[in-house]
Amino acid sequence: MKYLPLLLLLFAAVQLTAQSTVTSIPNQKLINGSYVSNPDHILDESTVAQIDTLLKSLEKKTSVQVAVVAVESIGEADVFEFAQELFTTWGIGNNDNGLLLLLVKDIHTIRFHTGYGVEAMLPDVVCKRIQRDHMLPEFRNGNYSAGMLAGLIQVEKILTDPASAGELKAPEVKELSDWAALITVLVVFLLPVLLVTYIIKASKGRFRDSKRPDETPYPEMRMKRWSWLLEFVGIPILIVTLFGLSTIENPTGWCFVSLYLYFIGTRFHRLRRMKKVINRFLKIQDYYEIVEFLRKQQWYWFFMAVLFPIPFAFYFFYHLARKRIYRNHPRKCKACQGKMNKLNDLAEDEYLSESMKMEETLRSVDYDVWRCEACQSVEMWFYLNRHSKYDPCPKCKTIAYCSAGLRTIRSATYSSSGQGEETHACKFCGYQSKSTYTIPQLERSTPSSSSGSSFGGSSSSSGGSWGGGRSGGGGASSSW
Repeated sequence: MKYLPLLLLLFAAVQLTAQSTVTSIPNQKLINGSYVSNPDHILDESTVAQIDTLLKSLEKKTSVQVAVVAVESIGEADVFEFAQELFTTWGIGNNDNGLLLLLVKDIHTIRFHTGYGVEAMLPDVVCKRIQRDHMLPEFRNGNYSAGMLAGLIQVEKILTDPASAGELKAPEVKELSDWAALITVLVVFLLPVLLVTYIIKASKGRFRDSKRPDETPYPEMRMKRWSWLLEFVGIPILIVTLFGLSTIENPTGWCFVSLYLYFIGTRFHRLRRMKKVINRFLKIQDYYEIVEFLRKQQWYWFFMAVLFPIPFAFYFFYHLARKRIYRNHPRKCKACQGKMNKLNDLAEDEYLSESMKMEETLRSVDYDVWRCEACQSVEMWFYLNRHSKYDPCPKCKTIAYCSAGLRTIRSATYSSSGQGEETHACKFCGYQSKSTYTIPQLERSTPSSSSGSSFGGSSSSSGGSWGGGRSGGGGASSSW
């Protein structure tokens, strides 16, 4: 009995030695480049070699780093906190795309701890399914090597082929993150734009039922207030709400797709209103007004073609073609109802004044001249070039007035602003006007705060270190 205290002390020392801590677990990546730390020899050597081959290939293909740790015990430590501390201490993963598999034998627990960069590909539910379906059955029979290898094969399959994860995902209850994403869509992207648009339209009387409606030659394009709110506010909110309540996979993505398709549908409603305007002018055969209307709509549909290329990229070219068709559409003489012909550029010069010819030369205005075959009556239509640099001349009214040059009167310095003079001239009548403008004071450039250059980069760590990754605590634990 005199040796009992010594035996108890020896037993306690053995037990203490068997308990691993974060600092006592050997980081084999630094020692020999291995991905497996197996200090208590829970995994057999041939399996460790297989795992190293698998994980080295995985890192080469995807840059994802996976660390495997198998220990007898971690004492009274919490497995989650232990995994988090170990993950952070080692810095597993390049660009935070690391994964830690921690097997603790005495408490019969396997822990997957994911880095920020792999949480999307290995969400908690997938980690749990891998453990339950592929690892625990082997662990229950004491086959730790087989169970660990089976789990890692599934991990490798998912990380190299994300579509494989779909087989492991079970229907999940809607999480708050889905709602947060959808509310972000509504509050950040939709409502501010729609609110500003509504305020502008209401303040300028651009609703059909406004108390003081703004005058417009196209009243058919106006919507009633309630109709606009329903189309652009009510229904989009309903779409976001329905997807927020749904249990489908990726509700945020489907919500975006549905809103995209819905707003395409609202543009077809606009086309229907445009058709009403065109039909009104067709009844009185006013093709000039149709062309002017289509010209005013042109930039709008260009923007729609950029925003919604399918189908409005095709419609935009149709819009341009339709504008040309109406511009050249056969028409009747207002005097005798006879047929009118559009004159070519050479023939129409007979009916243009010198001022008009100058405008055509400068491309500030394009004139169409139509002449009746029967009574020789002439009708003349003009189309302003909205992108021309020329303005109407204050003296002769010819659209040939533009900037003719700039001249510095007093140069700007670092202590005072300067003054310049701009000359405008009419290219038809020669009228000139001059105006002065202020040249901003010069500013001295501020030297960069760093005289040298520093470079950062990511390391592939194919040799002896991890990549400095971090984890937000994602993953799953299972016990048997």
